[in-house]
Amino acid sequence: MGLMEQMAPNLTGVLRRDAWWMGWNTLLAWIPVLLAWTLFRGRAVSRSPFWWAGLVLFALFLPNAPYVVTDLVHLRSDILLSTQDGPVVTAVLPVYALLIGSGFLAYYLALGAALRHLGRIGLGAWQGRAAVAAHALCAIGIFLGRWARLNSWEPVVAPQAALERVFVHLTWQWAPALILGTFAVTWVGHFMTRAVAEAFRDAALKSARRLHGVLGAAD
Repeated sequence: MGLMEQMAPNLTGVLRRDAWWMGWNTLLAWIPVLLAWTLFRGRAVSRSPFWWAGLVLFALFLPNAPYVVTDLVHLRSDILLSTQDGPVVTAVLPVYALLIGSGFLAYYLALGAALRHLGRIGLGAWQGRAAVAAHALCAIGIFLGRWARLNSWEPVVAPQAALERVFVHLTWQWAPALILGTFAVTWVGHFMTRAVAEAFRDAALKSARRLHGVLGAAD
């Protein structure tokens, strides 16, 4: 990082402190995308045990994508480690924005693949309700991941211990409020990501058509 240290020393400091956990959480966030592209290809609905096992894994790992928004709990310590206003604006905030944007992009892609699959198999009328159900599932998963420190694989490898922790935390008096707040953040984050992604897609398609028209006229 020699050249980068000279050009952006504050950025390299943030990356040194946070690269491990940010990289790990980003990897977990994109696993649902890989699972979605594997599970929801084509029109046929596979009834094999492997497909259903993959669907369970998809449901367990999907909350990891929007979960990255809770990593803002680390933002305060990174800001305190920056001694001037400049590093916060030019280093800390862009890194966190990239992390959260990546997570919600993964959520948009994974959920979108699942919803399109519903449309292909004749269940398009259920897409809206399925999206709301996915936001609710993620809100519960994010709550359990952040406050119960429950990992996505624990219900599979240690189901009894995971179930006990789930019961304890879901019966906590503040659980409904935290889950409801997380649901709202997840819904808003997905809505904004979808709006930006679809606007970018439409602009790219329009530019491609314009370029094709120019090249066609030149011929």
